[in-house]
Amino acid sequence: MKKLLVNIALISLTLLYSCNKEMGVPDIVEEQQEGTTDRETYFLIADQQSNAAHLINYGGEELFNWDFSSALGNDVNLMSDGSVVVCLKANNASITYGGYGGIFRKINADQSIDWEVTYSSASHTAHHDVEYLSNGHIIFPAWEEVTRAQAAEEGFGGNYALNPESIIEMDPITQEIVWEWHAMDHIIQDYDNTKPNNGIVADNPNKIDINYNYRTRNDGDIMHINGLTLDEKNDLLYLTVNNYSEIWVLDHSTTTLEASSSSGGNYGLGGDLVYRFGNPETYDNIGEPTLSNVHYPNLLETGNMLAYANDVYGNQSAVVEFELNPPYHLIAGQSNEPTVVWSFTDGNLYSSGLSSAVRMDNGNTLIAEGRDGTLWEVTTEGEIEWLNKTNYATIWRAYVFYSDDPAIIALGL
Repeated sequence: MKKLLVNIALISLTLLYSCNKEMGVPDIVEEQQEGTTDRETYFLIADQQSNAAHLINYGGEELFNWDFSSALGNDVNLMSDGSVVVCLKANNASITYGGYGGIFRKINADQSIDWEVTYSSASHTAHHDVEYLSNGHIIFPAWEEVTRAQAAEEGFGGNYALNPESIIEMDPITQEIVWEWHAMDHIIQDYDNTKPNNGIVADNPNKIDINYNYRTRNDGDIMHINGLTLDEKNDLLYLTVNNYSEIWVLDHSTTTLEASSSSGGNYGLGGDLVYRFGNPETYDNIGEPTLSNVHYPNLLETGNMLAYANDVYGNQSAVVEFELNPPYHLIAGQSNEPTVVWSFTDGNLYSSGLSSAVRMDNGNTLIAEGRDGTLWEVTTEGEIEWLNKTNYATIWRAYVFYSDDPAIIALGL
């Protein structure tokens, strides 16, 4: 009965929004939202189809626009000085799965280019996401080339080349790589006992099973990291790994040498996974999966994490909030899954890729339904407070800003 009422409310809201839009009547939901605060709410949208980023308000009015000269490679970060750090597609990229990029550009508030770096060659391509760190560095995921013969020597069961993941931290001014991590340094496999890394997957929860999904894939993009978040306070790096349907946690306190090993760093595990959650099937463990495909590891100020679960109900998405409690422990044969403290789903919420969820200052959650171009604002009780089918066909993510934010002030709004 509750689901029926939610769906009726959704239909009513959609009709109301459409009618108001056609008649030029102010959006009632917008009036209710903005009438409760003395500052305005804005949404930053990265739109792949138009290769642009848009800052809009509740009414859908565009207040600021960034029209990039190159194809958008997904993420756009608005900084406190009004600049943006954006991922763009490299013309010479050799690895071109969905979400590929290869170029990072920092564009000032006056639209001049501050710096640009490229991480794209015959052997690697940056993709999807970038974070601009407090030390001025950037950190991002990148695919690497592993030949079919090399993959076989590592005990991979498929008969094709691989593009496993790496994480690169770079000083964009000097273009020096200051830290890196490579997934292939931390694999386990139980396919071929004559090859390295052979072992019992269930006994090695900190390792990555290279053969987890090879029977269901036909290309080398076996992992597909699509988002990362660095918790600088705890020096922990969170990664959404779409094709493993889980979130990996790395110890960023390691040196690059330690990150290539299984020792060193705050956890003493080097670059092995210090924690993972969302899909215990990936390491033959007990516990219920809560993610099926996943985007955006959004670490909240509370220490909890929001994630967009793309297919968790089969052609129906969900937003899940996990309670996280570092320092972490992974124990074989025991459920390591964090507590789910909040979630939202709806029969009309579905995007097979892209998408995001952020927590707003009013306690509501803004959801970007990526491949439908729809924004949802839902309450903690799961009520749909606002719904907007935007003019943008695809939304990588949507971020929330307020009129008193330094970034908005720097843009002159």
